[in-house]
Amino acid sequence: MKNKLFLVFLSAIAVVTVVVISNREDGVKTFPSYKTSSMSGFHLTHKESDEVKWEVIAEKASFPKGNKEIILEELIMRIYDETEMVVRGGNGIYDIEKRNLTMTRPVEVDIEGAVLTTDSLNWNGEKGIISTGDSIKFKGDKFLIEGIGLSANIADRKIRVFNNVKGTFYR
Repeated sequence: MKNKLFLVFLSAIAVVTVVVISNREDGVKTFPSYKTSSMSGFHLTHKESDEVKWEVIAEKASFPKGNKEIILEELIMRIYDETEMVVRGGNGIYDIEKRNLTMTRPVEVDIEGAVLTTDSLNWNGEKGIISTGDSIKFKGDKFLIEGIGLSANIADRKIRVFNNVKGTFYR
């Protein structure tokens, strides 16, 4: 009988200990899900003088409360100039106030059939410039250009590769 009473007493102490330990916060803060909104099928269009300049389409978008950013997953960006340029990215963050979009791997840019690949890419919507500090590979039917770092002005149609540039041209 004493053994059963002792066993019940130990079980009660174990339960109390587990409850006390599980209620400790340890400095970890969780944010309730109601403070973040999300949606599937996101589409953002930027127009100037009733003309679409660029648009972003994403499978999923999250809008953290208090942030001026939109977190995007599986995104496609179309930039309209003289021709259409299509940028595909795995994930991205769009800064609403600055109109900047940062895309992460894999990033692929289709420019008139030539394909630029890199791990990350930044789009400055105000200036119309794409840039990266990562390795790039730009391949077309008659050329292959590799290097590290890139800046491209869409309006001027100029691309600059910064370091370790290697170019191969085919006939």
